Amino acid sequence: MARLSCGIEVTCIVLFALNITFLAFGFCLVGFGTYIKVSKKFDIALSEHISTAIIGGEAIETAGVILIIVGIFTVLLSAFGCLGALLKNRLFLYLYGIILSILILLELAAFIIMMSSRVRIRDSYHSGLWRVFTNAYGNNRPDLIAAVEELEREFKCCGVYGFSDYLQVLQKIPSSCYLDQSFTQPIFGKGCADAFIDWMWDEVPILSGIVAAILIIEIFGVITSFAMAAAVSHYSYGRLDGKKFHETAV
Repeated sequence: MARLSCGIEVTCIVLFALNITFLAFGFCLVGFGTYIKVSKKFDIALSEHISTAIIGGEAIETAGVILIIVGIFTVLLSAFGCLGALLKNRLFLYLYGIILSILILLELAAFIIMMSSRVRIRDSYHSGLWRVFTNAYGNNRPDLIAAVEELEREFKCCGVYGFSDYLQVLQKIPSSCYLDQSFTQPIFGKGCADAFIDWMWDEVPILSGIVAAILIIEIFGVITSFAMAAAVSHYSYGRLDGKKFHETAV
């Protein structure tokens, strides 16, 4: 088999390198999704008692699963891209470019939806947690009270909006609102709704950085795969035309 042109060989190497990097970021998504699933803070903030009262709580809870699925798909797609680069198969390369283009659009849409839902998620958690709080102390629900106090200890917060919430429900401020059990330290100043939302959005820059890096690599991957497929196609047609010319001349 004749050796491919230098340009095609370089494009092959670039595409292979991009997909190796793409593969690494796919594993990062899987790792981050796993972290969300096993994180104690998420487990407490979206416990069974709390998440049922929050609109969209299930969507937040399944974010880790979605990231894991997207990460696995990313890993598989990058492996497919590496295979296309190594075999220099036009069908593989075009198919890889088309699937990657669709994935880019889906990722952009999902990220835009997530960012545009920040206010809705915040308001939903505030109102939902307040319903849990008033139900817990208004109806003397030990299970809900335990969930609220566990949330306070984990996020170092007090009440839904602040310690004054306990005054509204005519309850004594619990020990979970204090820095230590001696009750000599100041009460946590931040409400638990803001504490959780602030912590959750502190995680967003990490995810945003991973997604941005993946999108850049994916865009280069699409351009490179189509360029390589076109180059291989022209090379094949060039060889075929040359062969026909040689046979005619003979």
